[in-house]
Amino acid sequence: MLLAIDIGNTCIDIGLLAGDETVCHHKFPTAPPVDADLQCLLAALATPPIGAVIGSVVAELGAAYAAACRDFSSGPVLQARSTWDWGLQIDYDNPARIGVDRLAAASAAHRATPAGQAVVVVDAGTALTVDAIDAQGTFRGGVIAPGLRLGLNALSAGTSFLPQVELAATTPLLGKNTADGLRSGALHGSAALIEGLCTRMAATLDTPVAIFLTGGDGPLLYPHITAIHTCDPNLVLRGLALAYRRRTA
Repeated sequence: MLLAIDIGNTCIDIGLLAGDETVCHHKFPTAPPVDADLQCLLAALATPPIGAVIGSVVAELGAAYAAACRDFSSGPVLQARSTWDWGLQIDYDNPARIGVDRLAAASAAHRATPAGQAVVVVDAGTALTVDAIDAQGTFRGGVIAPGLRLGLNALSAGTSFLPQVELAATTPLLGKNTADGLRSGALHGSAALIEGLCTRMAATLDTPVAIFLTGGDGPLLYPHITAIHTCDPNLVLRGLALAYRRRTA
C-alpha cells in the first residue's frame, strides 16, 4: 500500500491507498509533522507502506513530512512537483507554478472519466479553484477565488461591525440576521459561483463534461450545487498516488 499526504494551507489529508481504493483516511489541521503526531499514526499501521508521496502547497512542510515518512516506508518517499508527469498535457503560461493539488485532482478526475468527455474539477479548500481539462487530457487552466472561510474571515477583518461566524450546512438562502446573511453569502454565494463557472467552462469545451467536487468544504457545498456529478474527498490523494506510480514505474 502507498501512503499519500496532501498538505493544504488549512488541513492535511493522509491516506493509505491500495490501487485506487483509499483504505484509511485521516484529516487534521496543518502543522509540522511532530505537532501533527504523524509518527504515531504511521507507527500504528499494521503494514508499513511500500512508499509515500507528499504534495504540499505550504513552503517547507513537504520536505519535513517526507523526512518523517522515511523511517516508516519500505520504498521511495517522494515530494510531488508540478513538473512531474501527471498524465496530462499542460496548457498554462508557467506549468511549474500550478499547485500540485490542482494537478493531482485534475489527473485523478481525467482518469476516472470515460474517453471523449472533458472534466471540470472544483476544489473547495482555503482557496476555491475551478479547473478545466479537455477530452484530450489537456489541462486548460482555471479560476482561483477565496474559499468560503477565507471570504468570511476577510469580511470580519475588513469591516467594523461584521462578526466572525461559523459555516452551517442548513443555512437559509434569505438570512434574517447578520450572521445568517454572512453564512448565506459564503455557502449559497459560493455554490452559485461554482455553478456559473462550471456552465461557462463547459461551454468552451465542446464535448460532454463530467464535473467533480473535492476539498474540505466539498461535502458542505455538494447538496447546494445541482451541476456536480461526483463529490470525491480523496481526489487529490488518488492523483498523487497515480503520479507516484508513474514516477517509480
